[in-house]
Amino acid sequence: MTAPHPRTLTPATVVWEDGVPTAPAYGDIYFSRHDGVAESAAVFVTGSDLPARFQHCTGAFCIAELGFGTGLNFVLARQAFLAYARAGARLTFVSFERHPLPAAERSRLATLLAPAHPVLAAALETLNDCAVPALRGWHRLQFDGGRVQLALYLGAADEGLEDWLASAAGGAVDAWFLDGFAPSRNEAMWAASLFARLPALSRPGATVATFSVAAAVRRGLEQAGFEVTRMPGPQGKRQVLRGHLRSGLGRLATHPPRRVRVIGAGLAGACCAAALARRGVAVQVDDPLGAAGAASGNPWAVMHPRLPLDDGPRGPLFAAAYAGSRSWLTAYSTDCWQPRTVLQLPELRRPERLSSVLERYLQSGPWLAADELGGLTAIRFDGAGWADLGRLVDRLLDHPLITRSEQRWQAPIGPLAHTTDEAVIIAAGTHSAELLPGRPPLGRMRGQLTRTRLSMPAAAAALPIVTGRGHALALADGWVCGASYIRSAEAEFPSEVERDENLGRLAELQGLLGVAQHSGEVTAEFVGLRCTVPDRVPLIGPMSEVPGLYVSTGHASAGLLTCPLAAELIAAAICGEAPVLDAEMRALVRPDRFR
Repeated sequence: MTAPHPRTLTPATVVWEDGVPTAPAYGDIYFSRHDGVAESAAVFVTGSDLPARFQHCTGAFCIAELGFGTGLNFVLARQAFLAYARAGARLTFVSFERHPLPAAERSRLATLLAPAHPVLAAALETLNDCAVPALRGWHRLQFDGGRVQLALYLGAADEGLEDWLASAAGGAVDAWFLDGFAPSRNEAMWAASLFARLPALSRPGATVATFSVAAAVRRGLEQAGFEVTRMPGPQGKRQVLRGHLRSGLGRLATHPPRRVRVIGAGLAGACCAAALARRGVAVQVDDPLGAAGAASGNPWAVMHPRLPLDDGPRGPLFAAAYAGSRSWLTAYSTDCWQPRTVLQLPELRRPERLSSVLERYLQSGPWLAADELGGLTAIRFDGAGWADLGRLVDRLLDHPLITRSEQRWQAPIGPLAHTTDEAVIIAAGTHSAELLPGRPPLGRMRGQLTRTRLSMPAAAAALPIVTGRGHALALADGWVCGASYIRSAEAEFPSEVERDENLGRLAELQGLLGVAQHSGEVTAEFVGLRCTVPDRVPLIGPMSEVPGLYVSTGHASAGLLTCPLAAELIAAAICGEAPVLDAEMRALVRPDRFR
């Protein structure tokens, strides 16, 4: 047996008592036995004066919570934000959880709440739909067209806070929710050393709210710099604690540059431009080929992770990207994105490897599962699917703060004249190396897809997408098959040899699917050049030797998986938000790591 990945976390064990979830490991309840919704709303939403503060918010608002638990505080804060916030306001909710709640337990809670709170129940089920893997590190999810983001750190809260402090992004929290299990049951969540980290991540005047009025909690917050007051509590709770950061403490929010130039109008560049435009930053996108003029013109791009077997952070990186991309695609591009189960088959040359990968990640949650196809072990990704990248890129670039230009690039990019006002993002695919200092070792891999037209049964479009030995995508009127992998080739014209190879793969996969082995008439083909990196990890983030220069390239055939994550990492760094990846993963994707 293969051991679980070292980042795999132990999920919460829940025991239900009279309709209330309890944690036997801590001897405590997740919320009040009287009315959990009313308690959370009173202590945290009303207790932090969120409705009034949301009404006056015109930009970014950040809530940070110690103890994600069931996610109830998040869905309540999100509900209040959508009800009261002005158009253009954005909410980032940062939370920390060491023992993630199993999806089945959250669904049970949603079912219990549904009669009295149907909207909250649906929001809890939406969290389950995102299927965040139970792997230590940051997970970034999108909701409500990007107006609401959840930055969830799975792992010990003190480790997550320390990582946040160590990141270049910094932070500016407007409201703190302290909602761990009671101090007498979980001392680590209420330690003075943990409270001492909060002011450096807070805006001046940040508030704090908690159900606990224990003397140690009051003393720890006061020593950290908060002025706190005991207030009457909701039913079943005599008092609660509210407070604010003392004058002179805290940090001002980061002011992003007035303008950002993105070089490359493919998926990587469009994701970066859209992420910044949603944050109110004006962006110019330059590409002489126009939008999606190269590999990002693929109309049948499949999204799912290919997980490595090692102990390193690469697999958890792709797992986090998978959950994030699913929520991102649902939030922004429902008309370009087609959810579909993907079955990944074992490779011909290493068939035993896939079973070991399954064992590595099965304990991290239901975001993947074991399956079988044609007698072969497969990994099933129920939340995967495919997208028309050209349409998606056009949609991303259709924003009033984004201007497009077909201006040619000047290489290499040198020092930026006004780094506080200007930033540049290199997202030029296979052309990125010539624009970057040090010319990182980027490669080119040609790929060709073949589209056939064929009369199909009505249920054919619901067939899973099959990958691992080429891939086959069933459409309502035919198939898409491919894709070839030819190193350092050009991409001007389709190849008859590659077409025949694609159709041969399609016949094999149709046999495994148990459908008629007939491809139909070839009606279209797509050829593109993937931008590859020797260690199979994209280059993402700031270039340390050129302040204001950022990179998103080397996404190879996984652009739909990693480009949204790359865009969020870069936009969060530019705008001073909570991290998207932890320190080990930030080092893994560093664009200057080959220097």
